[in-house]
Amino acid sequence: MAQPLISICIPAYRKPQYVIRCIQSVLQQDYRNVEVVISDDSPDEDIKEAIAPYQERLPIRYFHNLPALKSPRNWNNALDKARGDLVILLHQDDWLHAPDALSSYVQAFEDPAIDFVFCRNTAVDEQGRITILQERKYLLTEMSQKPNHLLLSQIIGPPSNTMVRASIPTRYDEQFIWVVDVDYYARLLKAGYKYKYIDRHLVSIGLHEDQTTVFCRTNTDLIFRENIRLAAKVEKEAFDDPVYFDYFWRLLRNYSIRSMADVQANGLQESELPAVIRHMMQWQQRLPLKALQVGPISKSIMLLCYTGWQAKKEKA
Repeated sequence: MAQPLISICIPAYRKPQYVIRCIQSVLQQDYRNVEVVISDDSPDEDIKEAIAPYQERLPIRYFHNLPALKSPRNWNNALDKARGDLVILLHQDDWLHAPDALSSYVQAFEDPAIDFVFCRNTAVDEQGRITILQERKYLLTEMSQKPNHLLLSQIIGPPSNTMVRASIPTRYDEQFIWVVDVDYYARLLKAGYKYKYIDRHLVSIGLHEDQTTVFCRTNTDLIFRENIRLAAKVEKEAFDDPVYFDYFWRLLRNYSIRSMADVQANGLQESELPAVIRHMMQWQQRLPLKALQVGPISKSIMLLCYTGWQAKKEKA
C-alpha cells in the first residue's frame, strides 16, 4: 500500500533561520514521502536564497507573495497549494521535535474514521525550557460535545500541532488573528470531523518576542475585538451554554466595558455588538465595577443575567 504524501505547509515572513530550522527538522524525519510548501510574505528574497541548498534534498515548492497576503490569508494560501493526502501547517517558528513525528501522525490516520490528529501542546523558549500548554484537559475527551469551550482553553494548540486530511475543505477565517485557531478547530468539530490525540511531544512550538501571539497579548484591544466578533459569529448556537455565557460576562467585566464609548475605544462599532453582549452590558451597568469584581456577587448577577437572556430568547 502506497504511503500517503504529507504536505508540510510553511507560511513564512522574514526570519529565514526559522524556515531553515523547519526544513532541517523535516530532513531528520524517518518518514520521507513529503513535500514542503512555502508561502512567503517577505518583501525580499532572503528566504528563497536560504532554502536553495535544500532544494536537492527535499521537494520544496516556493511561492513568493507580492504584495504580502498577511496572516491568516497566507496560511490558507499555503494550504491551497498543497498536493498531499495529509497536510500540516507548520509555522516557521515551530519545528518537528521527534524524528518519528510524521510517521506517528500517519499511523493515527490508519483509522479511516479519523479526520485530524494533534499532539501534546508543547512550547520551547529560546533558552530551551519546555512548557506544556494544556489546561482543562477534560476537553481532550469532550471537545466534540463542547467545541465552543476551546475558547476557554485552547487545548489543541497552534496549527503546527495538527495534521488534517487534505479532503477537509475548512480554512481559517481571515477576519481573525487571536482566535483564528480556536474558531477553526471549533468549526471542524461542529462539522462532525473526528480527531485523535497523541500524548507525545512531537512538535515544538517556539516561544520568542517576535511572535504574533506576543503582539496580540500586548494589544489587548485586539483580543477584545476578536472575542466580540467571535461572539457575533456563534451567538445563535453558543450562548445557551452558561459556561460560554460566563466567559463573555467576565470579558466585559475585566475590560471595564461600561458604555458604548468603552466599546468604541477598543476599536468596535456599535453595530458590531451582538444582542447577547448588549444584554450583558445593560446588566453590568446596574452595579459599580468594584462590586462586579467580587467573585460571588459577579457570579450571582451573571446567573440572573443569563436567566434573563434565556427568557428574552423565548419571547422573541
